[in-house]
Amino acid sequence: MEQHKGPLSSDEEETETSSKKRRIEHNGSQEAVNGLSQWGTKKSPRLSPALFCDDCEIQHIQLHRFLKYAVIGKKSSAPQASWCSIHHQKRLHGVVVIVLEDLAQHHFYQFYSHFRFFRRLFRHRFSLPPSRSNFIASLLGLNGVNVQAQKKKVDDDRTQAPTSDDPILQRYGTDRQDLTRYLLTEEEMMKNDYPFVGSLNTENYVHTMCTAKPTDSSPLYGLDCEMCLTAKGNELTRVAVVDARGQCIMDELVKPHNTIINYLTSFSGITKKMLHRVKTTLKDVQDRLKSLLPPDAILVGHSLNFDLRALQMIHPHVIDTSVLFARKYDKKFRLKFLAQEILKREIQRPDAVGHNPLEDATAALHLAQYIIEHGPQKVADIELERIFLNGSNVQKTPDITKVNGILHPLTSEGPGFLEELEKGGQKIVYVSRDALTDPVPLSQFQTLLCSSDDEVLEKACGAIPLSPINIVKFQPRSKFSKWPIDANGKVASKFAELMTVFAGPFKDGVNPKSVKMHFESCGPIHSLTTISDTCQPYLCVRFCVPEAAQLAVEHLNGSCVDGCHVKVQRMITRRTIDYQDRFKEMEEDPENENTIYVSGFTNPLTEETLHKQFHRFKEIKSIFVPRNLKSRHPAKYCYLKFHSPDAAAAAITHIQTHGGLRSMKAITSSHFHRWLQTAVTHVPLQTQSNQDVMPGEDLTEIIKDLDRKLHQLYECLVENTLCVALFPGNNSSDGSVPGFGLMGIKS
Repeated sequence: MEQHKGPLSSDEEETETSSKKRRIEHNGSQEAVNGLSQWGTKKSPRLSPALFCDDCEIQHIQLHRFLKYAVIGKKSSAPQASWCSIHHQKRLHGVVVIVLEDLAQHHFYQFYSHFRFFRRLFRHRFSLPPSRSNFIASLLGLNGVNVQAQKKKVDDDRTQAPTSDDPILQRYGTDRQDLTRYLLTEEEMMKNDYPFVGSLNTENYVHTMCTAKPTDSSPLYGLDCEMCLTAKGNELTRVAVVDARGQCIMDELVKPHNTIINYLTSFSGITKKMLHRVKTTLKDVQDRLKSLLPPDAILVGHSLNFDLRALQMIHPHVIDTSVLFARKYDKKFRLKFLAQEILKREIQRPDAVGHNPLEDATAALHLAQYIIEHGPQKVADIELERIFLNGSNVQKTPDITKVNGILHPLTSEGPGFLEELEKGGQKIVYVSRDALTDPVPLSQFQTLLCSSDDEVLEKACGAIPLSPINIVKFQPRSKFSKWPIDANGKVASKFAELMTVFAGPFKDGVNPKSVKMHFESCGPIHSLTTISDTCQPYLCVRFCVPEAAQLAVEHLNGSCVDGCHVKVQRMITRRTIDYQDRFKEMEEDPENENTIYVSGFTNPLTEETLHKQFHRFKEIKSIFVPRNLKSRHPAKYCYLKFHSPDAAAAAITHIQTHGGLRSMKAITSSHFHRWLQTAVTHVPLQTQSNQDVMPGEDLTEIIKDLDRKLHQLYECLVENTLCVALFPGNNSSDGSVPGFGLMGIKS
């Protein structure tokens, strides 16, 4: 489930059904904390779990804010980064940023075997957008977002996409409406599976007795529940209620009536210890709610039907924010997304353990109050659909915000990065072969210029830690800057070959659809083509992930497909001859530790499917269900991360012997999966030729040397130093290639 703290991803539009169940997504990145720090002193600095989700591209401004907090801490008035928190920041002994100029994300995959120290030292990894003109300035927040250019882009988008067809305007018009206009009708409650008197399976439900006719002055109450999985299905474990001021009036843990199978801690936040002494029952909660709510009370929540069914209660007057802010074709946004874009508030943070029902109830309440106070037009002006389809662009470049369609710089972050350092009389140490350029203020840097990368290493080892933040820049540019765009395509082509198998021979008239159904049990298929210039027909099957090709060779070779016993074999070329060694290294990478791949599902994964298949596995730490980058639909395969290698191995054995699914150790990390989707999807398979061979022979020694230099530099760092290594990527008129980041705290 992408392990978000919200539901399993059926798409961010999922109902909070998925939201409440799929709370498997946002928590997901629960990997062991960085390096050995988790076993060190209680107060040792450490990073929150590494990213384990689709959304693993970190914007430059987000990286700047992360570094700002790492160096200055709470003095900076900057919040912790939502994508990676630093625990015990005051214990950090400095920050070292290593910039490897002209390297990009694909170089990490191309020379994966030679980045030995990188892979061992840094478990936290992420994608970066292509480098801007001045990468160092972007890290310091000095050339952020061009507000005027962004404003023009948004204005252009607005002229191309008017809001007249916005479902909110179509439903409520442009003018402000009274409170009661936003209540669900009886028809809408039936359509969204709300419990009501006489509906199916509600014989034992309790009515709140709030039967008075609601008015525009009726009180609003935000409500949210958490559930666990029992022998009878989902049962209530926590309920939270806030009044119209957002004040908590009820927050109760509840002991389920039936035996608990899975506490679903990763998305509910509930543990066995929390419920150990709890005596409160479902009936106790029902009685208390009946006494708390006045006769004309209006309940507000996100996909509130699931909360009421967990409570086994009937309430006639509700505002459901998943319906209130619905998309076209009855699709729905997640509560987290709405809170980010409308309230400018972050909820369901990935570093928190499970959801906080008080936080969710308050967010839903404030969303309802927002549209009541400001009207539908202001909500339509935010253009939620465009932001969502573009990957939340405004949210991802958070140095601007949009109010009434106009972009404004954010001013709530307090003093800038450099200003805070200057107050303390501190400078940034910069070690490089290049001098700094505008807009970087040279007076705030202690620059150590060098004539070679060897001298850069020598001076960096001697200078660190002279400053709270040190930037060390290596420049193998003479080799790597010559072919950035072409190289990305050739690396992508190599992985396309690694994900390709050949099957046959088949009889004449082979049915490709039948073959495709057979091979889809191993994973998603990119393409399937018939090879007819052979004695008998063969099929070329290209998958979307490496694990699928590996499973096809291991499990389908010699099987009967479309009435024929076929041989399934790989494409062996100069670029793929070492695939076994490569896959072994990727399986053993700390980033893929205790993680398995599961395929063979016949439909896109839902919360119900995941619960049914995996509830017996008690040691699941997080689940990652990839989504299509364009449609955002969930995949028919997933990745499970466990607490121990034994649990992961046992799960593979169980999955392969029960239920008709296929499984193996994971090869693909989340950032690699994202890169495969964008870089490999459109790459055609090529016939091997001299032109296809990458000039890697000249570059391998350079990469090995860089890896050694980084290791030497790392050994010079004092304990509890945060080290961040960055591949800036490339952005030119010929095209762009993404960058890459790795980091860890030395301990």
